[in-house]
Amino acid sequence: MSLVCRSHLVCVALPLAIADLLVKATMPTAAWAHHERSLGWLVLSLGLFAAMIAVSLIPSALVAPAAGFLAAGLLGNSFSAAWNGMKVPNPLVVSGDRGLIAFNPADVFALAGTFALVVVIGVWLIRNRDLIPPPNEVRATRGRAFRRLFE
Repeated sequence: MSLVCRSHLVCVALPLAIADLLVKATMPTAAWAHHERSLGWLVLSLGLFAAMIAVSLIPSALVAPAAGFLAAGLLGNSFSAAWNGMKVPNPLVVSGDRGLIAFNPADVFALAGTFALVVVIGVWLIRNRDLIPPPNEVRATRGRAFRRLFE
């Protein structure tokens, strides 16, 4: 089951991340529309990608694809920053009466993936609430685990 879940995540994340990188490589980006990132941001993004692999192990058919969307956004922006001197190009620009918004497909994937994960995991938790231990049991277990750290 775990290999299947991870493959669903990868089958969603890789094509979307590649599409994001292609858009960034082929569309011109104004100088002001590059967002600088730090090394800490890159490490956090890669850590979140690893967390998406763990989240994809939740036994639900929709969790892995939703995590794949978020992972695509993380990978697209991470690779882009790493290859562009820690600057992420945002070639898509929407203008309104009060200003401009510059973004890229990876931003859209990350936002959609976050929303989808919240909904899908929420539905899974509601349907499987019998698997969640009662609060007093959680508190007791947490206390024992905490005490073991200091023994």
